[in-house]
Amino acid sequence: MNTTDELIWVKQQNWFYEFRLPDGTKTDCYLTDEVRKIHMTREKALRQYLAEVPSDWQTAIDVSCHEGFFTHVLSDRFHSVVGIDKNSNSLEKAARITKLFDRNNIRFVKSSLEDWMDAEAADFVLCFGLLYHIENPIEILRKLTTIAKHAICIETQVLPFQIAADIEDGNYLAQRKLNGLFGICLDYPTSKEGGLTEIALIPSRDGLEFLLREFGFGKIRAYRPVGGDYEQFVRNSRVIVLAERS
Repeated sequence: MNTTDELIWVKQQNWFYEFRLPDGTKTDCYLTDEVRKIHMTREKALRQYLAEVPSDWQTAIDVSCHEGFFTHVLSDRFHSVVGIDKNSNSLEKAARITKLFDRNNIRFVKSSLEDWMDAEAADFVLCFGLLYHIENPIEILRKLTTIAKHAICIETQVLPFQIAADIEDGNYLAQRKLNGLFGICLDYPTSKEGGLTEIALIPSRDGLEFLLREFGFGKIRAYRPVGGDYEQFVRNSRVIVLAERS
């Protein structure tokens, strides 16, 4: 299929992301104008982080890459990028638009993070929009920290509250500190934007940061939203966190 045919095919699809195409047009994005701001804020934060990563970091993995929008952002900085996702339709669209843009440093693999080989690690791991769609977030965080050689960038919805308390451990004389929370929600596994099961656990921000530190990523900073960013970031209902190894 030639470039003209690829462009025609891309234009015929409905997209989750708004890609700017080689002819100056954009992909047909099915999100509302307001919701599209989530991608703008994510991209801005990611590019800020990437501008500071050491030059000898050459590889990246985009976990739950969807249609490959942020895989392309990573490919602007890294020599080799892998996008992984469970959804075949999303991966086909990602591969086709990547071919259209002639991005030769990207490959896509159909895989859940749980099935990804630990040996296939990368300097930088991106995980946008996954953590609040899964019922096993601690397992996922462990896996992310296993395959990230140096840093992880995570974007997730978080609980709108935090609780500081001690809980009893066997009897009232023994207490353990509460280091964060997870909220139980129903998810939508039949959608390509959903997780693998019908249950999702949403982390609190302090719980997310606690787990990252426990798994060896002690240097943690969060993107600070400004006016005009997507409203959930402004209200602290979503966070974008960069965690680096201690």
